[in-house]
Amino acid sequence: RSRGGTPIAPALRALDDALLHAAEAFDRVSGTSDLHTRRRTAKDVVRSMAGAGGREYGLRVALCFGASAAIAQALHHSRWYGQHEHWYWLPATAVFLVKPDLGPLASRVLCRAAGTVLGALLFAGFAAVLPRPEGLIALVALSGALIPVATRHFAAQTAVVTVLVLALVMVGGEPQASVSRIVETLLACAIVLVVGHLPMPGQRGGGVRARLDGAAGAAYAYLAHVMRESGALRRESDRALRWTLRREAYRALAETRTAIALASAELPALARHTEGAEEVVATLERLVDTTTACAVHLDDSGRLTPVQTAQLTELLDELAEERDRAGLRLPEAPELRLAG
Repeated sequence: RSRGGTPIAPALRALDDALLHAAEAFDRVSGTSDLHTRRRTAKDVVRSMAGAGGREYGLRVALCFGASAAIAQALHHSRWYGQHEHWYWLPATAVFLVKPDLGPLASRVLCRAAGTVLGALLFAGFAAVLPRPEGLIALVALSGALIPVATRHFAAQTAVVTVLVLALVMVGGEPQASVSRIVETLLACAIVLVVGHLPMPGQRGGGVRARLDGAAGAAYAYLAHVMRESGALRRESDRALRWTLRREAYRALAETRTAIALASAELPALARHTEGAEEVVATLERLVDTTTACAVHLDDSGRLTPVQTAQLTELLDELAEERDRAGLRLPEAPELRLAG
């Protein structure tokens, strides 16, 4: 292709194709061939749950739930604390705080504690001056309207939700819920902090290792597909699959970077068990970038050059050295043999 007789460089052609593909993806309103939708099979879900990261997370959830449920039942029947109907607040809060997608452990625990205390104090102030039940109903409506705005910060979201929940409980006729809510939230925060820092049996840093394993698999799948296309008869479906594999590889690498940063901030002790993971991810990123450059050249010439194959081989050798140095286990790399 050319414009006015001037050949288009491979990089510009790749940019044109990427912009055209993006426009088609955003313009599509129906169909099941969306390249930006990642489909996970039941086997993928089971593998994720049974992997090192899934086992570690499940064990922490079980410990938090068991400890918090036992403490909640003990408080529920104690003489000095007083019985109330919402003993499940403590285990529910603990299990929710274990979720790793809410930020580093210490940060989310402090935000939850501060937000709950602030929300309870705000509710106590509103409850003292608002008429009942009209004022409480209006407070429920206002809190519900503020939730989308409060999602910008976990502490603010917790404060708004606390006001909403306590207003609903007050309408139901339980005026002492504020104190118990604060006590049980602080207990849940303490339980999650303790359980979150307990050493788990088996391989440490399972979440990071699972992400790294998935990123390596996605990068190798992308590389193998590009190598098979070299010198072979290509179809439009092959290019579509390559776009999907490329997006999946970059997505997996980004998720791995996030998991490494989160593990270092959440549980600093785990950083010792994932040393070298950042260097491996950096090499995987260079491998995917080089594979993408080879794919651009492939669209222009139809075949990879020995120099490009040598670059890919060098990166794979470097990746193997860093993997062995860090003591990590990754999927087997594909053999770099040109088709045709």
